[in-house]
Amino acid sequence: MKVLLVSSSSGSRGGGEIYLYNLAAGLSRLGHCVHALCSNAKPMDELVKYLHRFGEVTRAELPNTYRRPTHSLGAALDFRQHRRISRIFQELSPDVVHINQQVAEDGLDLLLAARRSGIPFLSTIHVAHSATGLKARLGGLRDLVTSAVIRHANTIHITVAVSARDDLIARFGFLDADQVRVVLNGVFFSKVRNDARDRTRGRWGVFPGEIVIGSVGRLEAQKAPNFALEIMAGLVNKGHPVRYIWIGEGPMRTAFEEQAKNLGIAGHVAVDGWRDDVAECLQGLDIFVLPSKFEGMPFALLEAMEAGLCCCVSDVDGMAEAIQHGLNGFLCTPGNAPRWCEQIETFIANPALRGDIGNRAKNFARERFSINSMACSTMMVYQDVVGSHQWSSQGKIG
Repeated sequence: MKVLLVSSSSGSRGGGEIYLYNLAAGLSRLGHCVHALCSNAKPMDELVKYLHRFGEVTRAELPNTYRRPTHSLGAALDFRQHRRISRIFQELSPDVVHINQQVAEDGLDLLLAARRSGIPFLSTIHVAHSATGLKARLGGLRDLVTSAVIRHANTIHITVAVSARDDLIARFGFLDADQVRVVLNGVFFSKVRNDARDRTRGRWGVFPGEIVIGSVGRLEAQKAPNFALEIMAGLVNKGHPVRYIWIGEGPMRTAFEEQAKNLGIAGHVAVDGWRDDVAECLQGLDIFVLPSKFEGMPFALLEAMEAGLCCCVSDVDGMAEAIQHGLNGFLCTPGNAPRWCEQIETFIANPALRGDIGNRAKNFARERFSINSMACSTMMVYQDVVGSHQWSSQGKIG
């Protein structure tokens, strides 16, 4: 099957873009022809470079929803863009078009273009929360526009967690369980050098006996980096020998580093920036934390689990489907810093517990979140989409 993977083009480093890369890898391994369509904007350069490993990549002018002044409204009403992208889809002539949406309002122009093209299509929606629920500006209007487009698209949507599926069905009353399918994210099994831990900790300047706690992701409000610093301050003030490493970049970096200074813990905190060797970096950690306000099914968590790390994360959305509380990690209430400190202190005091939980996390990730499983399950959805389109074209349904 020839699959066209379409990026909503928010940048190369987000979970949605990692999703496309991992899915392209899995589909290619199954012997399918993978073609990708990405924006010609510079922030997409890195993803494009990696996607070339698995097939052709076409670049075009694809304005990201959040770079439009009117967001979803602008995307929905950009009829010229709909026609132009539709022609690109037709020229590439795939068997199925798969559009990647971070949230439901992202990439509405892509959905409408796919509908116009007459080619079977579907989308993945990673986070089901509405603009109103996320307290976005003009959220009510944006949600109305999104609902109208999703209804008109009338296709199948993939979610990466059961909770997201249920939220999407509840949000859009016209969608049912057959139109919203769950396909869990898949991650690569890590292959790192035997000396990865020592090399990484040496680069970070970790002292003997220090417990290294870390997070991976964009430094933005969703990931709650400011709250993470409150947790670290609580641990430092209690005398624990901890070092906190944030692997990633983002608009909050300056504020993050300033807050660390204001809390008096700057010497215990470092931002390592974006890295091409995240799997190796994870080996340098003792505990992984992710105190996000909301998530889909974050690759950072799955990669940390696969690396055998003891994970402590927010009890939100899909994270509760990856972490079995008390068995392969721990879930904590967002914003409850004392509870987070208490849980992490348990891990600090008990290396054997960290090891046991990390091993269970690794085994669970390898059993449930593999690239192959992700690709096979997605291919089953493609077959349903293409089959339904063929029946509809023959006048059997619709």
